[in-house]
Amino acid sequence: MLPVNPVSSTEHAAAESLSISRTAVADAIDQAIASLEENDFHSHWQSAKQLSEQISQWGDRPIPHLIHCLRAASDPNTQWFLVRILSQFDQAEVIEAIAELLATTQSEDLQIEAHRALTRIGGSAIETVSALLDRENPIEQRILAVKVLAHIRRSQAIDPLLSVVEDSSAEIRAIALEALGSFHDPRITPVLLAALKTTTKPDAQTDTNSADVSICIEAIRTLGRRSDLLPQVDLVNPLRQCLRRQDLRIAQESAIALGRLGTKEAVAALSQTLMQPVATPVKAAIVRALGWIETESAVRSLAIAFEQSAPLIMPAIKPEIARALGQTRQPQLKSQAASPLIAWLHRENSQPTNNLSPDSLTDQSAANQSANEWKNLSAQPVSAFKQAVVSALAGLGQTDAIAALIPLLADSDLRIQMHARSALHQIDPEAARAQIQRYLISARHSNVLKDKVKESLKTW
Repeated sequence: MLPVNPVSSTEHAAAESLSISRTAVADAIDQAIASLEENDFHSHWQSAKQLSEQISQWGDRPIPHLIHCLRAASDPNTQWFLVRILSQFDQAEVIEAIAELLATTQSEDLQIEAHRALTRIGGSAIETVSALLDRENPIEQRILAVKVLAHIRRSQAIDPLLSVVEDSSAEIRAIALEALGSFHDPRITPVLLAALKTTTKPDAQTDTNSADVSICIEAIRTLGRRSDLLPQVDLVNPLRQCLRRQDLRIAQESAIALGRLGTKEAVAALSQTLMQPVATPVKAAIVRALGWIETESAVRSLAIAFEQSAPLIMPAIKPEIARALGQTRQPQLKSQAASPLIAWLHRENSQPTNNLSPDSLTDQSAANQSANEWKNLSAQPVSAFKQAVVSALAGLGQTDAIAALIPLLADSDLRIQMHARSALHQIDPEAARAQIQRYLISARHSNVLKDKVKESLKTW
C-alpha cells in the first residue's frame, strides 16, 4: 500500500484560496449581471469595463461561469455584456459559445457584437469554427459553423467556405455560396458560374429542386453585382441561358442581373429574349431591367417592343413598357422614349369610338391598327393602360405630347381626364393652354368633344 503523504497547511490554504476565488469570481459576475436589470446603458458600460479589468487578473477561471451565464441568459443586453467580456479569451470553448450565439440570435446589435468578438479573437476563431465543418460532425453543428463563417467574412474564411460548396447539404452549399459572393477572389468566380449550370432533379411536387434553385439564384445575384469581372469573364452568355430556364424565379433574377451589368451585350440579350416566347412574368422583369439600364439601345428596344402586338408582346406587358419608358431620366433619351407613347395616343384618339366624328379619321390604316390594339388589350382594363401611358408622358415632360393628351380631357373615364389634366400641367401649363385654345377653334373636332374639353377646363 502506497504511503499517503500528509497535506501541508500551505497546500490546504492554497486549495481553499482557489475555491474561494472561484466562488468570488462567480459572485462578481452574477452581481454585475444583476446590475444590468437596474441601471442605464452608461452604467452597463461601466460595469463591463470594471469586470473586464477584474477578470484580466483572474486568468481563465471565469470562463466556465461566463459561458454558462451566456447560454442561460435570454436578455440581449446581458448577452451583449457577456460576449464583450468573453472576447478577451482566445480559447476554443469561448469561440464555440460566441459562434453559437452569432448563428442563432435574432438581435442585430448582438450579431454585430458577436461578430466583433470573433474578429478580435482573430484567426484562431476561424480555425476553431472551420474544424466544426468536418463531415463527421452532426449536421446541425456543421450548419452552425458555416453560418458563423458567413458572418465573419474575413479572407481566412474563403478556404473553409470553398471546401463545402459541393457539400451534400443544400443548406450548407447555399450559405457558403452566398458568403463567398462577397469576396473578390479569382477562385470563387468558377464556383458561381458552375452554380448556374446546376442540374436540378424533380421532386414529388415540382419539376425542380428548391434548394438547387436557391443556390442558382444566389449565384445569379452575386454575378450581377460583379461588373468588375466583365473584362476577363463572360458573364452575359451564362446569364442569357438562365433567362430561358423553366423556373420563373431563375429567369427573373437573370433579367435583374443583366440589368445591373448594363452593358450593350446585356441589352442585346434582354432585347432578344423579350421578343421570344417566354413567360409574361419574365418579360415584365426584362422590361424593368431595360428601363434601369437607360441607354439609347435599351430605350430603342423598349420603344420597338411597345409597338408590337400579341402574341409577341402580350397586353399585360404594355403598361410595364410604358412605365419603363416613363422612367427615362437622360435628357437626350426622353424624346425617343416618348415617341411610341405619343404615337399610340394619336392612334387611339383617331378612333370614332372615342367620341370623335367620323370625318376626323384622316388615316384609316392608323385607326385600324389602334382598333386591333384595343382588341389585344381587352383582357386588361383599358383605363389602367391609358393611365400608365399618360403618367409616363407626364414624367418625360416632352411638349410633343400635349396634342395627344388634349383629347383625353374629354375621355369618358373621369380618372383619365384627371391624369391628362395633371400631365398637361406637369409638362408645360402655358403651352398646353395655348394648344387647347387652338384645339377648340379647330373645325376638325366635333362640338360634343369641344364642349367636354371646355367642361374639363373649369377645373384647370
